[in-house]
Amino acid sequence: MSLLLKNVLVLDLNSPAHNKQIDLLIENGIITSLKGKSAKKEIDLRGKTVSCGWFDLNAHFNDPGTEYREDIRSGSAVAAAGGFTDVCLIPETTPPIESKSDVKYILNRENDLVDLHVNAAVSEGLAGENLTEMLDLHQAGAVCFSDGDRPIWNAELLLKALQYTNDLGVPIIQNPRDLHISANTHMHEGKVSTNLGLRGEPSLTEELAIQRDIEILKYSGGKLHFSSISTAKGVELVKKAKKEGLAVTCDVGIHHLIFTDSSIGDFNTNYKSLPPYRTEKDRKSLVKGIKDGTIDAISSNHRPYDLESKQLEFDLAEAGNISLQTFYSCLLMVSKEVPIDILIDRVVNGPRRVLGIDLIKIDEGEKCKLTMVDPEESWILNGSTNQSKSHNSPFWESELKGKVIGTINQKKINI
Repeated sequence: MSLLLKNVLVLDLNSPAHNKQIDLLIENGIITSLKGKSAKKEIDLRGKTVSCGWFDLNAHFNDPGTEYREDIRSGSAVAAAGGFTDVCLIPETTPPIESKSDVKYILNRENDLVDLHVNAAVSEGLAGENLTEMLDLHQAGAVCFSDGDRPIWNAELLLKALQYTNDLGVPIIQNPRDLHISANTHMHEGKVSTNLGLRGEPSLTEELAIQRDIEILKYSGGKLHFSSISTAKGVELVKKAKKEGLAVTCDVGIHHLIFTDSSIGDFNTNYKSLPPYRTEKDRKSLVKGIKDGTIDAISSNHRPYDLESKQLEFDLAEAGNISLQTFYSCLLMVSKEVPIDILIDRVVNGPRRVLGIDLIKIDEGEKCKLTMVDPEESWILNGSTNQSKSHNSPFWESELKGKVIGTINQKKINI
């Protein structure tokens, strides 16, 4: 089948058509011309923007185990509605993704919308004590390893995991947090937590974890990726490690580029996040890290929860929120501080660089993975527009600017 996208503006730093309005011809899942003339199906996208397909490094589809919050089918639908053609799923399911059959369960699911990638467990049962069969998991299709939202607290296990995966060329994904310092905390520790009477998590919990893990990386070798960093000092530590030539990367959750601890003023549990939103100084440092390349990728940190987990007192509610479908609207908010083409690169090829996956671009002869957006369209996230099974979004019933109008994932067309 041939498809012509007419009068579309390209946003792709690696494309010869970057920042140009073109007629993009697609045939059998391949981009065949940037100056297309005609096709079996033609769509006029004047005023719309196209980029390469977005890749999310950090999402939870709760499948298997808690499918009443999200499952692979609903998660794929919400990811496509948010502009993603690829999603890497964390292993924190029930049971965890820790065997070849678990990996195949994800990869073999019929999916007409997005390509799923597997982040498999580092330790058995995510307990941090014994390594999983990492070689078998990699051969089955796992592209990276972590213990999900749980930090790899065991220094010896992290060291062995980095050594073991060194030859595989895949990263260990670490959630940098000291379990003891962060225990029983509910937001960032500071003036706001004191005023609200909530026990706070100090920035120290992230900073100590990053410092420890970088020292382990120096000894072990391998590739280490810090997931969802949130502090100014964390950005500095990663930047320094990169200058020293270490194979270290990091990502930031999209909401941490927007919200701060002050956002929690009315105890709305949809602002309770892991890691917690921190100060304006931290937020600005994260934005700067995106600009200067210290932060490699922007992730959704999509965490669906049912009403029973969120409609509670703030200190009893679970931490996390849904964020895939509102991702583009959030990018536009951040684009007031960072050029949109840089932001797009951090959700297109940034994640692919982290995982060592082939980069993509909009050019003749390239596989067609595209995300199409309307930067001017406004919409409201509510019961009729939400694609997720869960509703725990800080933007619920809010009007948002910027909407995804479709994705193309080779021969999978969703417009």
